[in-house]
Amino acid sequence: MIDRVLFDWAPAAIAGVVAIFLADYFLTHLGARASQNVRERWSVEGSYEMNPTWERQIDSGRWFSWRVPAVALLLAVTLGSMRVLLAPDGGWFALGLNVGLDAGLAPAVFGFAVGLILLLQVPVLYAHATNLQTFRDLADPIAAEGGVRYRRWFIYRQGAGHFLRFAVLWLVLWLPSQQAFFLGGVVSCVLFARRLAQLGAASRAAAKAQAAAAGAAARPAALETAAAPETIP
Repeated sequence: MIDRVLFDWAPAAIAGVVAIFLADYFLTHLGARASQNVRERWSVEGSYEMNPTWERQIDSGRWFSWRVPAVALLLAVTLGSMRVLLAPDGGWFALGLNVGLDAGLAPAVFGFAVGLILLLQVPVLYAHATNLQTFRDLADPIAAEGGVRYRRWFIYRQGAGHFLRFAVLWLVLWLPSQQAFFLGGVVSCVLFARRLAQLGAASRAAAKAQAAAAGAAARPAALETAAAPETIP
């Protein structure tokens, strides 16, 4: 049912994908700025942006970049082209190409593609809403005592778990519905969670190596201090 609705109302589905992508981008900027207002109580090592692809853009503080409309256009063109090619009255079907795909599978393929993008953004928007509320509450002087600074690897690991939980949710929704839309969300959330887990493992290894190097450098200085002769005034 969902796959068929997305297929029949493809322009609305494509507009929704583009709108959510733009909302993610602008909410990331809002979150990054809001986090600076409470940095003495809440801060994270490195960039506020978790996706390395967009780190430099968010850190620059510039709201506009030609890269943003270019990605939005690419999403629209990709999904639009797919919809045209999958149409029973055009594309592959009209050309008579033997691609092993009948008209009954066309909505499922398009629904999977939309879910691949749209349902990946749902946990992202959820995280934005949570962060913005947290930063707003932390702006109250009596909201917390002291402060915390999270290491990069910890944020990556928390993010991986966040996306995996949503992957489980999409899987639970797919089982009774058998809609490829939810299956697309499962695939994209699992893949992104795996990417974050890999980044977290690499960041943690680097942090441990840095800590070991700092400890090794401090050890000779401590030995020299201990071996220094006492002076009698």
